[in-house]
Amino acid sequence: MMNDNEWVVRWFKDVWGRADGSLLAEYAADPFNFYLPGGRILSLSHVEYLNFITIWCQRFKNVNFTIKDVINDGEKTVALYQCSATYNGGWARIPARKQNVKMTGMVFFKREQGKITDCWLEDSSFDLYQQLTRYLD
Repeated sequence: MMNDNEWVVRWFKDVWGRADGSLLAEYAADPFNFYLPGGRILSLSHVEYLNFITIWCQRFKNVNFTIKDVINDGEKTVALYQCSATYNGGWARIPARKQNVKMTGMVFFKREQGKITDCWLEDSSFDLYQQLTRYLD
C-alpha cells in the first residue's frame, strides 16, 4: 500500500467507483470487517465485497468522488468524502428517474501490515433517501 494518501483516493475512485478487484486485493485483507451505519458488522471476502460494490455501481452511475480531508494516525486513516452520481433505480424500492444526487460520508480505515482489516462507513443515506423521494406521490 502506498505511504501517502493516494491509496485513499484510489480506494474511492477505483474500488468503490469501478469495483476494481485487483486493487481491492492489493489494499484489503481477505476477509475484512465492514461496519455499516446502524451498527451492522459484516466480515466480507473480496468476492462478497465486490458483489456489494457492483450492485451499488448498478444503482448509481456517473459516480464522482471528491476527497475533502484525510487524517492519518499510524495504522488508522479517516477520509471525508463527497460524491455525486445519477440514480439508476434499485435502492429501497425507489423508482429510477435518472436523478442526480449528492452524498457525503466518512470512512474510518484500520490497517495492519499495510492491508485494510476494518472499514467503518458513515454516510448520508437518509439525506439520499430524501433526495430521491421528495418528488414521489
